[in-house]
Amino acid sequence: MSAALIVPTLRSARLVMVPLSPIHSNGMFEMWRREEVCRYSGPAADYDGRPITLPAQTPADSDKIIDFFVRSATDGSRFRWALLSAVDERFAGIAGFNSLGPRSEYAYHLHPSFWGQGLMTEASQLAMTWLRGRPECTQVEAYIEPANLASTKLAARLGLRPTGEVSDGAEQYLASISELRV
Repeated sequence: MSAALIVPTLRSARLVMVPLSPIHSNGMFEMWRREEVCRYSGPAADYDGRPITLPAQTPADSDKIIDFFVRSATDGSRFRWALLSAVDERFAGIAGFNSLGPRSEYAYHLHPSFWGQGLMTEASQLAMTWLRGRPECTQVEAYIEPANLASTKLAARLGLRPTGEVSDGAEQYLASISELRV
């Protein structure tokens, strides 16, 4: 177990990224109850390893995801930011890291009403800039299903390249920290 993560608030012109917490329950349920959000997501489990039903059937299902990342940030292993509109603080999605270390794994989900606006590019650039400040991290990776064209394009914009490695149907994308386009 590592030390608890101190997850900072990050800001751009259109987004405020705050540590995911139980106050985001409604937004998380509204996002995770949608098939189109879950389509390219792998299986989810709670902090104790029990499967989480996706798409979420009740707020309790998506609350387990919140609990997972809150507890994981406390033990220093992984976390998510909640992405909020800078204008009206509407919940737009989540972004963060499934692992932190020499090779950190980035992941994200966006509510469909925010698709196509470039918000995840903005959030990802903020996240990568934050990651650059962690001296132990030299590489960043993401796992993307090939059919998820928006995410493959985002990976390319960030400077991540496909490696040809596949895990659970998702292709690995990888870049050194110095190669990131942020």
